[in-house]
Amino acid sequence: MADKESTIQEVLLSLNLAGKVKKVLFEDVRTPWDERAFIKRKRDSLEVKLKIWDDEAFLYGRIYRLFLYVYDVLREEFRYDPKIAPDEEKEPRFRDRHNQIWSIYVDSRLEKMGIENFFDRITRRNIFVDSEKELPWEEANLIFDELWSKESYTYPEITEITYNLSVFAEKNIQVNKDKIECLVNKLLSQKGVLKQVERLSSLDLRKTLNELLSFTAYKCKDTYISANYYGINLTYNKRLYVEMIPAEDNTIFLTIIDPFTNKTVSSIINENTDIKVIQDKIYGIYKLMAQD
Repeated sequence: MADKESTIQEVLLSLNLAGKVKKVLFEDVRTPWDERAFIKRKRDSLEVKLKIWDDEAFLYGRIYRLFLYVYDVLREEFRYDPKIAPDEEKEPRFRDRHNQIWSIYVDSRLEKMGIENFFDRITRRNIFVDSEKELPWEEANLIFDELWSKESYTYPEITEITYNLSVFAEKNIQVNKDKIECLVNKLLSQKGVLKQVERLSSLDLRKTLNELLSFTAYKCKDTYISANYYGINLTYNKRLYVEMIPAEDNTIFLTIIDPFTNKTVSSIINENTDIKVIQDKIYGIYKLMAQD
């Protein structure tokens, strides 16, 4: 608690908020992904409630980023006006994008200031690209780069960009809906775990998928194999390291994730794929995690 309190006072002084925020309350959360800042306006001051991960990792940067939202709300030039933001119930997709763009603005400033932050550029990019499933990865990356490099935003600008994301990009982005990632992302709207294997009409490819899963269960001890509404996940110690998505065109979209760097390598498995190569890649990542 003492570390949090001293860090908060340091951040408040840095952002010139010490005279405006009179009381700060805490609530512990399980992960940094759950961290939030809530503002309660008093007559002549503010009360801020912080939901903070109870860990010292990047503590200064994590607290600083939470107070940057408070700083923006209070800054007249930012023109904060929650009434113009997308409605969370009626437009959840746009509301999520709106929140992400504001977060990109916050985290990019931390990078420019040289403040270490859990949500660094790579992490923020991955979140953005993953959320923009209607865009091919290349185009989503281009848009992210422009959002990240933009020097300043107002709240109305964030709202405008939210509804006109492709128009915002200065580059001439031609969205190719036939790219493999767009075809795969269509599966995200298809519910039903039991339908996954049935997407593969090829008996040989179904056999390949079963062999990969059997190999993992036998060789990669304590790996948890789970299925959600769009694919199959392999996790070890709660860390996702392989994702397999069966597609209707008799291919399996495979992504192998390095949990130490968050770098991903994706490939397509078909009837001609050398399954031994895939097994070696899966086992290689597993061994790195098991030795950690």
